[in-house]
Amino acid sequence: RLECIICYSSYDLSGRLPRRLYCGHTFCQACLKRLDAIANEQHWIPCPQCRQNTPTPRGGVAMLDLDLATFLAVKADKEHPRGASRSQPDLATKGSCKEKVVTEQPSGLCQDMVPPMPSPRRGCCRPCLCC
Repeated sequence: RLECIICYSSYDLSGRLPRRLYCGHTFCQACLKRLDAIANEQHWIPCPQCRQNTPTPRGGVAMLDLDLATFLAVKADKEHPRGASRSQPDLATKGSCKEKVVTEQPSGLCQDMVPPMPSPRRGCCRPCLCC
């Protein structure tokens, strides 16, 4: 999941970093800043999903651990966006692989007709490699 379930905004690499609470749930840094509250002279962040309290670190919400898997997914998506804007030649030349891109079924793998078999299967009108 690449979006915060509180604000439904996509995580990013600046103000909406994916931060993990002690309970393991992840939310964007901006939403966690709004949830930070004082109770019994201590700053706490109550989890919106399970209500477990996470003590706010001395440096604030920005000092909470990143959800590393989500962060890396967001970073990869920013560096290599998925979408229809990619062109076929770009995909063919990507990387160091010099293989030809296959765009059609290679001939000879599935023939429509082959020489008749000595005893065809019952109910089969034309023998082929596919059946």
